Amino acid sequence: MNTSRKWFFLGLATIFSGSAMAASITNKDVLSLIESGMPEDIIVQAIRSGEKKFDTSAGALIKLKEKGATPAVLSAMLGKESTRASNETSSAKQSDAGKMNPEEVTIVIDGKESNMQYMIPGTRTAARAFGLGGMASYAVLQGDKAARRLDTTTPEFIVSVPKNAQPINYLTLASFAVRKNSTREVMTGGGYMSYSSGINKDRVIPVAFVQDENQSRAKDGFVLYRVKPEQSMPSGEYALVLYTSEVRTAGFFAQAANSYYDFSIN
Repeated sequence: MNTSRKWFFLGLATIFSGSAMAASITNKDVLSLIESGMPEDIIVQAIRSGEKKFDTSAGALIKLKEKGATPAVLSAMLGKESTRASNETSSAKQSDAGKMNPEEVTIVIDGKESNMQYMIPGTRTAARAFGLGGMASYAVLQGDKAARRLDTTTPEFIVSVPKNAQPINYLTLASFAVRKNSTREVMTGGGYMSYSSGINKDRVIPVAFVQDENQSRAKDGFVLYRVKPEQSMPSGEYALVLYTSEVRTAGFFAQAANSYYDFSIN
């Protein structure tokens, strides 16, 4: 088996099984792979998997570059690629440290913050008033009570709103009706002669939006808003609804559905 075929199969074995025994690899082997027309990623994988026996002097590297070695291949030979990747990952983690996850809503009660996780509702379509009121669609949450129960009637929320969206168009605070089948629901569309979408206005709780003073916690592409009901809320079942299926959210909320953060007022 010639040298190029040896390293080709070694590269494939490494990629697909990760169990190939490390073989020594030299400048000559890299040069053979380059001259045989092997793809750059195969050469890099062969370098990563082999026991490195390289001449990394200036003259040797210049010779390889003249023969067609790419920057990625030379970096792999020098062992810098993993260090760079590690540094980039570390920098990314450091830059995200203390940032608020846009897929979590923070609730503030008596100055104390805690995170809320979203749930995806089911859907129900039914005739209204025995068909005389047309058809309606509902978002349905399982259970007759939310797991998170609040004693306050004026909860405050911190929400990450995409910079490309106005907060009033990105979220709604809504009250839910409890059904006899132990579910909670809110109408999200309906009509008789025409059909309109959106949570029924009778279920919408008016809220005030204020930009949070501490925007250092916002991830790139988002603005933090503090959201609070304009009036005290009576006891009942509620959810803060983010329209994550309708507004681009910069890489978050991959599901094709809106996100419901449910809670109960005692």
